[in-house]
Amino acid sequence: MRAAVFEGPGRLSVQDIPDPIAADDGIVIAVEACGICGSDLKTYRSGRLARPGQVLGHEFVGRIVETGSAVRDLEVGELVTALPYVPCGTCARCLGGRSSLCEQAFRSSIANGLPGGFAEYLHLPGARRDETVFALPAGLGTGAGALVEPLAVGVHAVELAQVGPDDVVVVLGLGTVGQAVVLALRAAGVRNVIATDLSQKRCAAAEASGAQIVSGSVADMVTAIGAVTGKGAYGAPAACDAIIDCAGVEPLIYGVMPALRAGGSLVLAALHDAPLPIDATSIVRRGVRIVGTFGYDDDFGRAVSLVAQGNVDAGDLITHRYGLEDIVTAFDTQGDASSSVKVLVQPGGTE
Repeated sequence: MRAAVFEGPGRLSVQDIPDPIAADDGIVIAVEACGICGSDLKTYRSGRLARPGQVLGHEFVGRIVETGSAVRDLEVGELVTALPYVPCGTCARCLGGRSSLCEQAFRSSIANGLPGGFAEYLHLPGARRDETVFALPAGLGTGAGALVEPLAVGVHAVELAQVGPDDVVVVLGLGTVGQAVVLALRAAGVRNVIATDLSQKRCAAAEASGAQIVSGSVADMVTAIGAVTGKGAYGAPAACDAIIDCAGVEPLIYGVMPALRAGGSLVLAALHDAPLPIDATSIVRRGVRIVGTFGYDDDFGRAVSLVAQGNVDAGDLITHRYGLEDIVTAFDTQGDASSSVKVLVQPGGTE
């Protein structure tokens, strides 16, 4: 089969590699589409998150073409997406319902040790219906199922923020995860979502999803929040209930933090290139809750339901589609925030 292989920073090549064969507990899918994640971009640019020879891509959708001998509840021909990792189910985190923090799952996962989805075929180990593999409606738009994985990240971040319909939530950064957070907030009934990004194209996409966009400076953001919430305690200029950071830009987080109400939540959902300085005294005085988020727990199935039932149309975020042979152009396009929101690679072609 053909696959895009990471060869080092800034280098991807399409190569012929062996077709995968289903393990007893696994399935093989013909990849319909695979999205380019921010972590894929970081790997492509820096080489820090993968070794040469790795096939990247963990936001995938495809049809089952082979099932292992022990797989009884999945059938050839079904359109599916899946967790890119297989929780062990026995560690303290799994038993506590936090499979995203499984002590074993990420030692070898799809696109991180195991081959990823930028390929014609993909093997999924530990395939269990509605646990690790999820069926999608047959009529779902081409490639839309590849948006389930980042949507699950957004759903999980919103859950950690602990907000309700009347709360005011600020979203910093409107890449794929930021867009997913906006969609998840709106699906949860949150009416006041204020968001920002430097990309006008990405701001327009979030606005179409129901967010109020502020595309100016940090001061503009604080002013816009205050116009909705009024002033906060201890002379704070505003009082939003949660900030969900999907940008990883230190001055933006630091500048908007004074607009977070006492007892509010800061959810960190972005990868940072440098340590984040925090005014610990302010955090202590205001009782602010800071939580990091990585992946999802039972949120993946919830994201599937949102897409399958039509409550969220994540497919609207797709701005570009490329065939496998154009993988470098696809990565460069995803990296251009001014022109793209979500880029999909379709190994079978774009027609």
